[in-house]
Amino acid sequence: MKKIIVIAGLALTLGACAGMQSTQELDDTIAQAEKEIAATKKSNALWRDTEKFLEDAKKAKADGDVDGATKLAKKALTEAKLAQKQAQDQAKAKPVF
Repeated sequence: MKKIIVIAGLALTLGACAGMQSTQELDDTIAQAEKEIAATKKSNALWRDTEKFLEDAKKAKADGDVDGATKLAKKALTEAKLAQKQAQDQAKAKPVF
């Protein structure tokens, strides 16, 4: 019986630590997305929905949906990086005759 109680307590402790790590990961992703979005705005290449995804991530975090918020924040971060890459690629574009 003691083994079951110890194992259950250990599982709860590890689960709580995993939740804290996810929240920290979410905060880091949101901060990084904000940084990349600011850089993308400077190059005037921000995609239409990137900021909306970040705002939705912040709302989901406030509602306690860490997994959904993390997915949205990662999507915003990815879009910001891709928009920067697109701006760099198109800056070198030349007409083809």
